Amino acid sequence: MRSILTVIIACFLLPWIALPAQSKEPASQNRTAPQRKKTQPPIPKKGTSETLDFSATGRPGQQTAGESRGGCGNVMEPIKAILPASNSGSTVLSHPHVWVYFPQGTTATATEVEFVVQDEARRDIWRSRSPLHSTAEYQRFSLPTTEQPLPIGQWYRWYVKVYCHDQVASAQYVQGWIKRVPLTSQLHLELQGNLAQEDHLTYSNHHLWYDATDELLSSYQNNPKSLALEQDWQNLIRAKGVQLEELPNLGGRTVSFFFNRAK
Repeated sequence: MRSILTVIIACFLLPWIALPAQSKEPASQNRTAPQRKKTQPPIPKKGTSETLDFSATGRPGQQTAGESRGGCGNVMEPIKAILPASNSGSTVLSHPHVWVYFPQGTTATATEVEFVVQDEARRDIWRSRSPLHSTAEYQRFSLPTTEQPLPIGQWYRWYVKVYCHDQVASAQYVQGWIKRVPLTSQLHLELQGNLAQEDHLTYSNHHLWYDATDELLSSYQNNPKSLALEQDWQNLIRAKGVQLEELPNLGGRTVSFFFNRAK
């Protein structure tokens, strides 16, 4: 009797025991096929001549030439303002810096150099005239921090004039325009996150010509054997809207900061 009861119970439970096994599917059918990652186009490296663009950084209206004017006796090659083709650019600095290229031999016939900053009405903001002692080919001129900071949003004209040995009245000069713009929170964050000697790339990507040039040449003065800085310089002077390809390589060139003295 017990054996018959056991058989009946077994027959009753067998479908319920087998049911889970029958409902299982192969693992390969339940597994979702992996999705292929989409291939992204290569992103251009920031700071290259292909990505930099200073063609839209100019001052509206008539531009003041950055080419050298006047003559200096036996000087074979004129000085040149380091500026984009628009002869103007922007800065976030309250007391900005401008750079001028002095060809070899300039100091042999020059006695003094004058640096002037004026507002749009040609009123002097700063004027200095000092003996030209430096033989450096790349020289920096600055608005001293003892002076009032440049207001944001206004254009200012600057020029550098070289006085020569042969005649007191003989001089050559270059000039350009500069505008101070606000330091944005995005730019501030990027500068805070930069590694050493990267600030010039950030300024370049934000179209801040004067700050990019100053940071790059200042970095080169501290590290004159840097091939990376030399390449960044070539990218900057060959960028869209610049047209400074005729300037010599930094390698072997001298860089100096001009110390202003009020006239």
